[in-house]
Amino acid sequence: MCAADLLPSNFSHIYVEEDALGYPMADEVLKHFPGSIIVRIKHYKDVFNRPGQDSAVQSRSKNLILAVNRGRKIFDASPVCQDFGYGKFYYVQSAMNCVFNCDYCFLKGMYGTSNIVIFVNTDEYIKECEDKLKEGPMYLCASYDTDITALSSICSWQRVWEELALHNRDLTIELRTKSVVNNAVPCNNLIYAFTLSPGLIIKEYEKNTPSLEKRIESVNKAIDSGAKVRLCFDPIIYIRDYEVCYNDFADTIIRNIDIQKVKDISIGTFRISSDYLLNLRKGSPDSPAVLFPFDRENGFCVYPKDLKDRMIGVLKDRFEGAGFGSKLYIF
Repeated sequence: MCAADLLPSNFSHIYVEEDALGYPMADEVLKHFPGSIIVRIKHYKDVFNRPGQDSAVQSRSKNLILAVNRGRKIFDASPVCQDFGYGKFYYVQSAMNCVFNCDYCFLKGMYGTSNIVIFVNTDEYIKECEDKLKEGPMYLCASYDTDITALSSICSWQRVWEELALHNRDLTIELRTKSVVNNAVPCNNLIYAFTLSPGLIIKEYEKNTPSLEKRIESVNKAIDSGAKVRLCFDPIIYIRDYEVCYNDFADTIIRNIDIQKVKDISIGTFRISSDYLLNLRKGSPDSPAVLFPFDRENGFCVYPKDLKDRMIGVLKDRFEGAGFGSKLYIF
């Protein structure tokens, strides 16, 4: 018996703020886990931010926290995120942390826990978003601090953002995911952004995520439904034979997806805040993905420029050669 055998399954315990009780989304989540132990708490930070947590151990047995977000909900996006040409680029924090366990995920560096928070006061989010829209059109990333789609089987946040996009033409919403999208909604200002990686990268560094084959199938279903689809080859992760790996990956994408029906493609290499990297290495101490001797640039850790350019060039050249150069975003 290994240590993992002694750990309970994910969401064996659900911590619920007393103020969150009675919210429709809280009820929705709880009904999915009738066998879980429910623990009432005063404030989510008492659990989420408590010191001395071991996120690596918790990643094998995540717990869930249901809370009311009493503060800001919409924030300016990070400078290391692609804005796709939008002047007003924001992200919304409707949940924190992810059900997946990717070695290189910046969330491991940002949070000292693997537990997941879902905020349940949806009406206040909608109001803050609508108030923000009074300042003019905006682009909103709804899957920044989590993978909303991966949580869609237990909570309706993805539906909330889909509905908001349908009713607000000045609001462009991006739902980025490594998961499978069911019933994508056709809407000009709603973008399903699929993060795609080579099978080797998925196997080694993107723990618990769907296979490349399942992601491609989901992409094609979304395209066939008439939904707007973005392909995200970001982050590209350095491995010894990256040229072969990513060339084969490009072949697979071009062979299996009609990229002329894709809205656009983003390409970027791994980059992370220097402070986050220190914590990330504690959470993934044996992962080559985070142990690389990165350069420091304006507070961020990045691959050396010549290596970065070569890595990006592999995919850039392939998709430009496939006639997709005008719809490439490089970061």
